[in-house]
Amino acid sequence: MQKIMMDTDLKRRRLLKATAAATALPALQACAPSAPVVPQNHWSNWSGSQQSLPRHWLKPRDETELIAAIRKSESGLRVTGASHSFSALCKTDDSLLCLDHLSGVISHDAGKLQATVWAGTRLRDLGEPLWDLGQGLINQGDVDPQAVAGACGTSTHGTGITLGSFSSVMRGVRLITADGEVIEASAARDSEVYQAARTSLGALGIASQITLQNRARYSLHEREYAEDFESVMQNLEKNIRENRHYEFWVFFGTDAALVKVLNETDRDPTAPSAIELPVDAVLQAACEVAHGARMFDHAMQKLLMLLHTDVERVGRSHKIFPSPRKVRFNEMEYELPLAQGPDCLREILEAVKLKKLNTLFPIEYRSVAADDAWLSPFYGRDSASISIHQFHEVDYKPLFAALEPIFWKYGGRPHWGKLHTLTARQLAPLYPRWDDWQRLRRRLDPRGKFLNAHLRTILEGA
Repeated sequence: MQKIMMDTDLKRRRLLKATAAATALPALQACAPSAPVVPQNHWSNWSGSQQSLPRHWLKPRDETELIAAIRKSESGLRVTGASHSFSALCKTDDSLLCLDHLSGVISHDAGKLQATVWAGTRLRDLGEPLWDLGQGLINQGDVDPQAVAGACGTSTHGTGITLGSFSSVMRGVRLITADGEVIEASAARDSEVYQAARTSLGALGIASQITLQNRARYSLHEREYAEDFESVMQNLEKNIRENRHYEFWVFFGTDAALVKVLNETDRDPTAPSAIELPVDAVLQAACEVAHGARMFDHAMQKLLMLLHTDVERVGRSHKIFPSPRKVRFNEMEYELPLAQGPDCLREILEAVKLKKLNTLFPIEYRSVAADDAWLSPFYGRDSASISIHQFHEVDYKPLFAALEPIFWKYGGRPHWGKLHTLTARQLAPLYPRWDDWQRLRRRLDPRGKFLNAHLRTILEGA
């Protein structure tokens, strides 16, 4: 009887919050400006911060056509992937390569729990095929539109102090160089190419196939709840160590944090909630109102916390990891030595408050295990990962420029797929194998076929 009463009360509270959200939404939308007209026939990343007009759009139907396209291209050849990077990695006015046709599982090794997949495979399309093979990705982030090659090439990651980035689970790569040569690289064969290509930035060649180390398929139990920020910080180390996945978001204008915890479970999957809050619509409208009038920032943050409903669900890992991200934003992220994370976070929160910086989105805090991929931001150290976001209609530069030096102070390395301002001169000292990676890049691509303006800045300082 007590459980029935608790379930009834939970449904009642969700209904009340859904009603409140639905009531607030028209008022928020009435204050929001109309959406701008988006130009057609051009390339843009997800947030709209990177745009270009490539002269050639290439979409090979198989590996043979891919090799021919690489041989034919002369310079500025970049791969779009899912266009989910916030940095200018994919941007080019020359040739843009799409690998969407190179998708799917090629083969698998049941004994090793490994699978070889086409490099253009989206993470969202891997979960079910791997599940049918008895496998699952060891870890994922909280979105899943990325292509496998892009996720590995930028050390994309989730959270979990015992779990590394996608670079750490790459076990082999089929790499096509600037001259069209095909290199099969692994720890046992062409090991230097393998170590460098695990975080390649798409500057060593174009990957056509990637072998991933997976694990036996598994289910996850997710809990998402609000907690006092100081309580989160007091128990941070304990919770990171005691949970497979632990992360949190903290708003600048409230004293509460949103906590997300994932752990393995044998429980049966839970049914979808009968009442879904219009979270994305409310967040979109709140962003437009708050960033149209700075005095509304804190009020909108408090409203979003008020409307938050605790979440508890169970399901297959690939269904639990990702969350919808329909409200667009720009992002800066740095990876710090794990012990430096809390102090860095507090200094960022204080800086935003003192400088009265304008932002509605919360900070995201995660942890990632060390790896040995040469250009991985997690090379040689367990890391705290801190992400700063700004609504896509607002100029991110003032906020990011004010906070980026704080990351530098704590020894941060930037996420390659996120926005940052470092050049080759500043990046080189952060990576012990920087010179080795650069030596190999020049050998594989001596004429810089795979470089664009952004890569020349971060790799050559040009």
